[in-house]
Amino acid sequence: AAKQGHADAQYNLGAMYRQGQGVKQDYSKAREWFEKAAKQGYAGAQCNLGNMYDHGKGVKQDLSKAREWWEKAAKQGHKLAQYNLGSMHKNGQGVEQSDSNAIRWFAKAAAQGDEDAQVAINAILAVKRSRESSK
Repeated sequence: AAKQGHADAQYNLGAMYRQGQGVKQDYSKAREWFEKAAKQGYAGAQCNLGNMYDHGKGVKQDLSKAREWWEKAAKQGHKLAQYNLGSMHKNGQGVEQSDSNAIRWFAKAAAQGDEDAQVAINAILAVKRSRESSK
């Protein structure tokens, strides 16, 4: 099914290679299958490709490519991709540091029940409040 172009099957095969489930672990093959599914708009595969570029697994580490793939997934409502983009903006990792952009992405993930995203928003706001009260 994966060879016939079914995005679900391509994603699943990518996950198997990434985890080494039933096949020898191979990040390069995982990337290959995730990319096929991602190019068809499969948000989970797009998020996983972002993760691979973020960590340099099966690819050369490239934060701008990580951001590109996460943005594609996040725009489809993928909450982990939204959280990852929030983290990038919060830490200024691969993008200019921006609390407002971080909060924007974290809020999208939090709206879908991501508790870590809500904790991150609260932490950013607490730092802002303490800075303002010490002025």
